[in-house]
Amino acid sequence: MELGKNIMKRCKEKGLTLSKLAKKSNVKQPTLHGWTTGRAVENLNDLKRVCTVLEIGLHELIFSESDPFRNEKSGFECTITEGVKITITKIKIGE
Repeated sequence: MELGKNIMKRCKEKGLTLSKLAKKSNVKQPTLHGWTTGRAVENLNDLKRVCTVLEIGLHELIFSESDPFRNEKSGFECTITEGVKITITKIKIGE
């Protein structure tokens, strides 16, 4: 399992330290550190909260790949005129 590597990679992409991730996700820092060093996940709710902060799906965080069972298309796509298309994949308000 590459969970630890994926957490660290995503934190780096988001400009977060484990300490900041712990505060934002309300998951104890020793728990996060344990996951990054190979300890098993004991509380799935903690992992879900981390996924929310990191803005990543659970499957992708654990397996480093898109969820093959997720068929829903996220976002909005609209063709304005021929050759002009607007695609919105995410809207975030505040922090």
